[in-house]
Amino acid sequence: MGFEATQKGNPHKLTINQHVFPKKSIDRFSDENGLVQLCRKDGAKVIRVSSTNSLFCAKRVWDQGTEAGIGKGIEDRFQALAESILSGASKVIGCFEKIVVEDFFSLWRTRRKLRAEGLDDVEIQGRHGDFLTKDEQEILEEKHVMFFRDGVMPGRFAARIHVFGYMNTFRHDNRDMQWGIVRAGEGEFIVPDCFQDMMIVPVSPNLMIIADQPNSTLTRNEVAVINQAAIARSTDYYFARSLPSCPVLLDSPPRIQRLFSK
Repeated sequence: MGFEATQKGNPHKLTINQHVFPKKSIDRFSDENGLVQLCRKDGAKVIRVSSTNSLFCAKRVWDQGTEAGIGKGIEDRFQALAESILSGASKVIGCFEKIVVEDFFSLWRTRRKLRAEGLDDVEIQGRHGDFLTKDEQEILEEKHVMFFRDGVMPGRFAARIHVFGYMNTFRHDNRDMQWGIVRAGEGEFIVPDCFQDMMIVPVSPNLMIIADQPNSTLTRNEVAVINQAAIARSTDYYFARSLPSCPVLLDSPPRIQRLFSK
């Protein structure tokens, strides 16, 4: 799936590098130099990168309305909740918080899927529309308006439909699911490029929000099992504030075995 470049200089400030996992979330895992330790699954050595690194981004895979409209709204609500949890103001994931967490997890997983697979352009027979210059197209996209070119809608606009579709399905399928605030009693957490089928939302090196778990503090072995799952489910990379501080264990302690039965 090719990347459609903007006009020279990107005059309408369309987002080119689109974060799959939000920059603000990555920054919570950064060290005193603003860097995280990242390991590529292709066997390359561990590298230190900032949250602006292109490894964390898709390249204009979804449209500006999905990025700056839908996505930003979901991110902003989650980041406010995350800060509230970290400050101690929010202590449980209630009905309102559940929606915030689930929409964020669904957005993260959908973005990861879109980055990996892209979306084909959508052709509608019999629809041609008016001719639009490149500048007119970008003005429309800046205003979150979809458009057709000779009866074809660029695939990135279809991403908006997918985000809503996956989000609504996720809400419906997990309407009885409860989430817990889980802290690492010892060691730190690893973040994958996506947890895939495991409903885990990383918040900080010592805190995650996990489905089907009560509020709890995990032992070092339990943290190690979560980290092993993060590595196993990552596709291209995983990262942490300090990978040597993140224990990894293959055996699953009984208290979190149910995480692996999804």
